[in-house]
Amino acid sequence: MELIDLIGVRGSVFGIFLTLKCPECQHVFEVYQFTVAGIAIGRHCCPQCRTDLTVPPETLNAALKKYLPLRTYKEFAELTEEAARLAENWYRTHPLDQVLTYRGINLGEPTERWLAAYFIQGLIKTLEQQGAA
Repeated sequence: MELIDLIGVRGSVFGIFLTLKCPECQHVFEVYQFTVAGIAIGRHCCPQCRTDLTVPPETLNAALKKYLPLRTYKEFAELTEEAARLAENWYRTHPLDQVLTYRGINLGEPTERWLAAYFIQGLIKTLEQQGAA
């Protein structure tokens, strides 16, 4: 079993999506990892070379610090609230609402939860850039 390069994370309700890079064949792929008590410990098989890979908690924690740096509870609550507002409204703005509507159903609505993690990452990057300026 080999340690793997964890190059991306995306939160979900009961687990986390991990973007992994196989150290053997360099293949990049995404897997879903369930969490137990907030800890993701997983073994995965590279879909290209079939190498058995593991993601230990310390690797995941290092990646989370990179993508979601530690903040106060208040800051995280504000970021989450803003990300939820963006995720719930982006597809309702004109002209996107017309482009995304098919037979009276706005197809952007199902992406709300999926996009919230990306909005949080974008907001964090924006705050970091504003702090550096």
